[in-house]
Amino acid sequence: MTNTTHDAPGSYWYELAADQRAGRFWKCRCGEANPGTYDTCYFCQGPNPTEPPADDTGRVFTPTRDDMEDCYDGVLVASLGDTGDSIALIGDKRQALEALDQYYRRVCGQPNLLDDPDADLRDAYYWLDCGHALFTRRADGGWTVTAAAEDTPGAVPVTWFHTPGPVPEPYTRHDTAQIW
Repeated sequence: MTNTTHDAPGSYWYELAADQRAGRFWKCRCGEANPGTYDTCYFCQGPNPTEPPADDTGRVFTPTRDDMEDCYDGVLVASLGDTGDSIALIGDKRQALEALDQYYRRVCGQPNLLDDPDADLRDAYYWLDCGHALFTRRADGGWTVTAAAEDTPGAVPVTWFHTPGPVPEPYTRHDTAQIW
């Protein structure tokens, strides 16, 4: 019996076998072989190390809808890796809270931004941090975001959402009287 899914022309495995026979494949840093026509690794999505870097690599830019994951009520939002942190392109916590809450509900499937159906959404203010940031283009076409001063050329207003952990110290409740 033949596995027609892997043997079909145009499939990853078919292209890889043909490119390996012809010597046109490339090896990724993760160790996997990829067809020569692929610009990113099929397995880890890492860039082809033999591809020349994009012309705009290292350029500071203002993100557009195409750069971010979604837009809610005019506020662009995106996750920041696997940590659960995210960013909204607006310097107003109230608007960022609403946009990020919609993002976590619709895209991530959580009951709300805090992933707790019983939590008061106002509690999320503890994990929101407004400021400015620089967005820099990477060679793989993605971007890197770095906190920056407001007067830094190219800085845009943002609100960072840091994954909930312990309530920050100034806001923690104490069951015993505190002596100052």
